[in-house]
Amino acid sequence: MKMIDIKDLIEKFNEFLNSALDYEENNQEKVLESMKYSLFSGGKRIRPLLCLLTYLEFCDEPNLDEIMPFAAAIESIHTYSLIHDDLPAMDNDDFRRGKPTNHRVFSEGIAILAGDGLLNMSVELIAKHLDSLDDIKDIKKGIKAMKYLFNSSGVNGMVGGQSIDIELGLDEYNEDICENMYRLKTGALIEASIVIGGIIAGVDFDVMSKLKSFSSSIGLAYQFEDDILDENSDPEDNEVNMLMFKDKETLKEDIKKFTDEGFRAIDDLDFNENILKDFVYSLINRSY
Repeated sequence: MKMIDIKDLIEKFNEFLNSALDYEENNQEKVLESMKYSLFSGGKRIRPLLCLLTYLEFCDEPNLDEIMPFAAAIESIHTYSLIHDDLPAMDNDDFRRGKPTNHRVFSEGIAILAGDGLLNMSVELIAKHLDSLDDIKDIKKGIKAMKYLFNSSGVNGMVGGQSIDIELGLDEYNEDICENMYRLKTGALIEASIVIGGIIAGVDFDVMSKLKSFSSSIGLAYQFEDDILDENSDPEDNEVNMLMFKDKETLKEDIKKFTDEGFRAIDDLDFNENILKDFVYSLINRSY
């Protein structure tokens, strides 16, 4: 297989994502502009890359056309969640990635609709892809991946985690509740990204079980690292994080523990390359 180039993969992904926004415009220019604003505001494409790299690592005859719609759907869902998370009714943030948040640029109403549009677009992308398939095995894989994605991003996953985040006061949290919130709000979509890559690659039950264990541990390690980075950049931030319950050194030990657990889960798997491992390791050890 040709050596995987991350930059080239991101470029191909962005081209596909941009083409997905090629709606027939009439009076909806503003909401499309709002959707594009957040989709192309400097995101690192972590979740779609996890999906694409997992697929490329385990697929015998990879074809980006069969995985790209799922990777784009994942990024659409992630982006809609950020738009809604920034709204006054939730976190009430004025900036994201160094730029004004969507509702500060386009209004609260348009931002809500842009989030709704991106969620709907994720369904459109997968439905269009499924409609193009003829092989019943490919259709079943696609349906399985779709089911996993929307279960992970719904009440049993990301939405459920968000609800915990906005309903509980700071004094109602403990370490277990915070970890559960992380597993749902952040971890579920990270896990889905890796699992869906495995589903479309056609991995067997044993490999899938190991990928789930890997992604579950990595999702927590990633969020814990985020807590430390957020604390370093804004120590006055009052948002819930694990540093409310643990000191920084203990949290670093937990990051190492979960990272080691995750990598042990996939230690005996055969990879086409090791770029997925390298990419995940860079995420856990990032400085931004």
